[in-house]
Amino acid sequence: LQGARPSLNRNSHLSSPFEVAMTTKIEVRPDGVGVLTLDNKPVNSLSESLLKSLSENFPKLVNDPNVKAIVMTGAGGFFCGGFEISEFPKMIGAGPDAYKEKHAVQGLHDIINMVDASPKTVVAAVNGMALGGGLEMSLACHYRVIVPKAAVAFPEVQLGLLPGGEGTQRIFRVAQLEVGLPMLLTGMQVK
Repeated sequence: LQGARPSLNRNSHLSSPFEVAMTTKIEVRPDGVGVLTLDNKPVNSLSESLLKSLSENFPKLVNDPNVKAIVMTGAGGFFCGGFEISEFPKMIGAGPDAYKEKHAVQGLHDIINMVDASPKTVVAAVNGMALGGGLEMSLACHYRVIVPKAAVAFPEVQLGLLPGGEGTQRIFRVAQLEVGLPMLLTGMQVK
């Protein structure tokens, strides 16, 4: 992205200098394309802090009059590995009362719906694996461009979990029943 002028809000949400940065980066290219990069190494998982960063940075691109369209991609050749599995114990530990007002993945739903409702065209540049919530994030975008080495899947179904970010509805907007159903029932990977 040569010639891009950075407009970063990186690491502003960290409470300690020793905390690992799980965030997004944004930049606006001279041609008016806003680029939002998921950056949570190694697989750009959708941690609570990345979702918070995404919910802060995506509207900046939408509201920037210099941005004509938005591209969402992942850092390090991996689009997004889905929900941050290390946060499951925290969710379970919170107990069922913690989710009476909103469900456990409400933040993911809110962001997926925000991306889908964007008045500016949003393109997912799937530059590597898009798994679980990462695939669901790409499905929220208006268009998807996928490199040949990339693969998409809902691996959580192999653990007995249903896709929690609207993937059960959105996959059939882009895939025929013969492709989408095995993905949802078996976790089949599609290249």
